[in-house]
Amino acid sequence: MKVIRIIRNNFIFFTLTMLVVLSGCSEKLESTKFELYDGNALKIATVGEPPEVKEEQVSFSQISFDNFNSIDLDSYDAVFIMKENLSQAAESQYADVYLNSAIPFIFVSAKSHIPFTVKDEAYSNFWGWTPGNGYTVGILSAEEGNSINSWEFGLYNDEISDEHIKEMYTRIFMKIDEQ
Repeated sequence: MKVIRIIRNNFIFFTLTMLVVLSGCSEKLESTKFELYDGNALKIATVGEPPEVKEEQVSFSQISFDNFNSIDLDSYDAVFIMKENLSQAAESQYADVYLNSAIPFIFVSAKSHIPFTVKDEAYSNFWGWTPGNGYTVGILSAEEGNSINSWEFGLYNDEISDEHIKEMYTRIFMKIDEQ
């Protein structure tokens, strides 16, 4: 009986000690609260499937490269080019559209605007997102001439999750609304 009591007491002591040690080492997991875009209503054209977002005042219209020149892009607040269309978006005939537009172009899951604004620069996996880089880039022609403004939008903690991607879109909407 005495042996069982000693084993039980040692087990209880060991368990309590481990709980204290582990609780001191663990990170405090908190639910991160991201703000929502609460600005003006935005009308955004997308080449590809429109993203899922939390904001109700943002509407999307799907367009294609075939009608890039036949529609009035200025009737939109921005154009999103989704990941599955980045290779075609980098074709040289579209560079002038991006560089001469009065609205922002957003390239989702691209770490640089270079393959879209420099003719003869093809899009490849080199230009796609990797941790430590922005997840999405945006460009807008500068009013003063031959330059462009560009923005980089990263993911929270460089982690791809629905919540982090939606939070990134919120920041993009804020930037579009500033223009």
